[in-house]
Amino acid sequence: MLLRLFYSSATSIYQSYSSTTSTPTFKTLTNFVMSLTILRLPPSLLLLTLLTTTYAQKDNGGECTCFRTNGHSSGYFTSHRFHDFRNVASGGDVPDLITGATNSSLAGATSDFFTGDAWTSDWTIQNWTNEDSRADSDATVLMVNSPNNVYIDNDSSYSTYLTLRTARLADFQSAAEFDSTEQNFHHLSARFLARVTGSAGACAGLFTYLSSSPVQEADIEILTSGPRNRVQYTNQPSVNKHGDVETTATVNGTQDLDWSEWNIYRMDWMPKMTSWYVNGISVANISYQTPKDPAGLIINMWGDGGSWTGEMEEFDRAMLSIQWIEVAFNVSGDYGGKSKRGVDGEWLEDRTGWVERRGLEKRKSKGCEVVCSLDEKVNETGTPALLYNNTGMGVLGWKEGTGAMGWLPVLIIGLVGFGWL
Repeated sequence: MLLRLFYSSATSIYQSYSSTTSTPTFKTLTNFVMSLTILRLPPSLLLLTLLTTTYAQKDNGGECTCFRTNGHSSGYFTSHRFHDFRNVASGGDVPDLITGATNSSLAGATSDFFTGDAWTSDWTIQNWTNEDSRADSDATVLMVNSPNNVYIDNDSSYSTYLTLRTARLADFQSAAEFDSTEQNFHHLSARFLARVTGSAGACAGLFTYLSSSPVQEADIEILTSGPRNRVQYTNQPSVNKHGDVETTATVNGTQDLDWSEWNIYRMDWMPKMTSWYVNGISVANISYQTPKDPAGLIINMWGDGGSWTGEMEEFDRAMLSIQWIEVAFNVSGDYGGKSKRGVDGEWLEDRTGWVERRGLEKRKSKGCEVVCSLDEKVNETGTPALLYNNTGMGVLGWKEGTGAMGWLPVLIIGLVGFGWL
């Protein structure tokens, strides 16, 4: 059956060549010869080739030694993560709100997904409150972050997606936040496909955070009380020590978009500038007070009744929904660090063990030998495309659109073995 499948494929390729007057490209010739080569492989080797290819195609950049981004803020990064929430098996019903502040803060995870390694290795759901900081702010209501507000939801258009919820209850504002376990990002390109829905009185945010003074943040913020085409991009702090607005720190973008619909938001934190894109279009560039020190990454949905978010009506709610998150980044220092509120985290771990577990030691030692792109030639979101390979051998089984070099070793061995070279 396998041989018949490859015979059909090779025949189809040959017929397509015969019906055109144009000169076949190197890629098409390679594919044709490769098909003929595979036909003559022993069944055991043929099966091994198929299994190897299938496995490699599921690797979202594991063979890459560095990752390149495009645009005027383009850069090279040593690490890559892609979190896809579109087909999570444990997605289900929306959890009911917990009406007590204490029980809300102490709530457990809403599904097994949030206790598995795929989540906990990179993210930590928060349960802190603003009780101790309210006196130093203009918040008018107690805000409580609850794990109960981070859940996998279903959708008629997509199998599942991640949701962060905030809701105004009788005695407090229930909110949602998760922080990266990595607290030493030192420049990154973060993207997420997201939408914001619900009532006025909330803020959706994706931002870097360093728990020290002075504040250093690079932010994307959406206020549900504002126009649906307005998104704020900021290198914090947005006000100076006198309380005056730092106009050069913020761009209030009013692009041709509706944040209640799905959009791809991208933030590139680079050494001299932070740049923002929406759906691939550059919308803001700020060089003023660009964050300089290593930081974590935070995603949240919150409100506190203060002047920034406004006050939400009782029993109203708002949601930040996310289909996927993709981050290319560099790191500095030991893994872990401090959590957002300055409390020693439980994530401290020896860097060597973490690097080996994620395969980054190989990337660091080899440098940019296999360069992949998050933006160019990408056919499947979250799977970086191969740009070039300086190792002398291709990446085995790389996906269509990411380069044909991965098949060259198999092709050459086949040609030599069967007397064609």
